[in-house]
Amino acid sequence: MWVMASFDLPTQSVSQKRRYSKFRKLLLENGFTMMQFSVYVRNMPTQHKAEALIKRMGACTPEEGQCAFIQITDKQYGMIKNYYGHKEEKEKIPKKYEQLVLFGD
Repeated sequence: MWVMASFDLPTQSVSQKRRYSKFRKLLLENGFTMMQFSVYVRNMPTQHKAEALIKRMGACTPEEGQCAFIQITDKQYGMIKNYYGHKEEKEKIPKKYEQLVLFGD
């Protein structure tokens, strides 16, 4: 059983940023790992323990924020498809002292 926490917390003021950091740190301390920004996951041995974790963590959600906890099975988690966009690499400009080797030893 996997528990996925997806949250949205305001970060406009200094106090809101502190609450965001505190909640994120609490997730990490409770065994969650970051999957994406504001999406954390944790594997649990049973559904009963997953529900207890969700109840405990849900009570810690900052009052101005929102957190959704989703339970999925190992099989469903294994079917997640991740896609990554391609970043254009900047052309490496050689330093003046670098030379182009056409035929090496």
